[in-house]
Amino acid sequence: MSRRSPSLAPRALQTIDPRVLRAVIGGRFTPRTTLDPVLLQGMQELSKAIASVGQNMAAAKQSSSSQMMQMMQQMMQSRHR
Repeated sequence: MSRRSPSLAPRALQTIDPRVLRAVIGGRFTPRTTLDPVLLQGMQELSKAIASVGQNMAAAKQSSSSQMMQMMQQMMQSRHR
């Protein structure tokens, strides 16, 4: 007697992508020891974008702070007149 439920049909076989098979040696999967070059490039571009956003935010904050200081100086000067 089979333990399988009669309502469950076996899954169809799927082919393995040849790119995956390139890393197979002797029937065992050999994991990469280095990052995929495309992934590495993407990480570098993301890092540059994050640094740029940070620099822009710092510049905007500095500009906003100096504008606020100018406005406060003008208010103080107008009170003393």
